[in-house]
Amino acid sequence: MITLFLVSVTAFAIPVKAGMVWHVYPGMGTPIQNAVNSASLGDRILVHAGVYPESVSVSKSLNIKAQGAVKVNPTPTGFTNGFYVISNGVTIEGFEIADTNFGIWFEGSYNTFSHNYIHDIYSTVNWYDGGVGISLWDMNGGSNYNEIAFNVIENIERTGILLDIAWTDGGTGINTGNSIHHNEISRTPWGAIEVLNADYTAIHHNTISDCGDWGIALFNAEAGINSNYNTMAHNKISGAHGSWCVGILVYAWAGSAERNDIHHNYIDDVSGGWYNVGIWILANKNQVHHNFVDRTTVDNPYWDSGTDNKDFKNSWN
Repeated sequence: MITLFLVSVTAFAIPVKAGMVWHVYPGMGTPIQNAVNSASLGDRILVHAGVYPESVSVSKSLNIKAQGAVKVNPTPTGFTNGFYVISNGVTIEGFEIADTNFGIWFEGSYNTFSHNYIHDIYSTVNWYDGGVGISLWDMNGGSNYNEIAFNVIENIERTGILLDIAWTDGGTGINTGNSIHHNEISRTPWGAIEVLNADYTAIHHNTISDCGDWGIALFNAEAGINSNYNTMAHNKISGAHGSWCVGILVYAWAGSAERNDIHHNYIDDVSGGWYNVGIWILANKNQVHHNFVDRTTVDNPYWDSGTDNKDFKNSWN
């Protein structure tokens, strides 16, 4: 069931005229998708309490918010997403999303995904077909200034948050200025946060536990494209127990990962894997400072496998 009211709305970063507020209630079919299809640029969609067994695709600037306890869990037939966003200026806020391949899969700029509870996300037959809580998968880069904040993400088959340019599918380019902050991420066997081929990403004030291979990983996986000027700060990482076992990893795999700033992070309980490292820099010209790594639960607090990296005022206790 859908009802609407006329109000004045402005979508973030995109100017719009007066828009509508759509009220969505549980019912037959796909009520959220129906509202999205009917809405115009800049409208607000308020989804009221209930369970919605649908996968929602959004291709226009909309503000979609849960009102009360709203659960989106697509019917498990083939490949599904909770929300698939391919637009700029979209907000997805306050939803419980479960039992799907991707909680939120997006491509675009100036989007906000906040205060969602995303859990029990799994892959299909192929390892790359799902198993990610929130995923940016952009073929050509240019998905910039998105905010992923205040989400709880847990029990994910692969990775909690993944920002990528789809380099495995031949993608090129770079994503700039995205922000990942104040999320709680746990039980992610491949790692909690993974960022590839990006610059000026801010990853801060996240709480990470039981994160498998790594807590936070910054890669460069495309020759000639750099992952520079990113910040990882004020994160708490506890419990990396996968194969790699690294709290924070910076890895210039194909290009460069330089001038990244890693500071004021707390890391403990990194053990049981191949490497067991608190902070590992496999790149050049980065700065590591004011971090705390608990040596009683981490075999190797810090490894510098590059050149011209600066580490100072860290506590490797």
